Amino acid sequence: MSNDLIVKNLATEYVEHFEFDFGDAGVELSLLDDAPMELRKMITDLCGRISPETLVKVYESLNAIAEADDIYACEIDEKVCELTLFCKIARRIEQIATR
Repeated sequence: MSNDLIVKNLATEYVEHFEFDFGDAGVELSLLDDAPMELRKMITDLCGRISPETLVKVYESLNAIAEADDIYACEIDEKVCELTLFCKIARRIEQIATR
């Protein structure tokens, strides 16, 4: 199994730990209680804290990685997640996946 496939599989697994909450104020993204510690640590290390805003950035990045043919040449919506943060997330996912 190539490293890219391992990384994509981990990103896909991590996406499953996010949940959309539909409320009166709109849609909010949250992290499920059963999310792996590595995912939580990655979010706090790279984003400073776990908040609805940071979760949207991480969720966007993980989905882009999971769906990409090449994890370092995939399209990312920079209005949602800046490119520098995406690159940091991609590198961290690769590090976790290939340990």
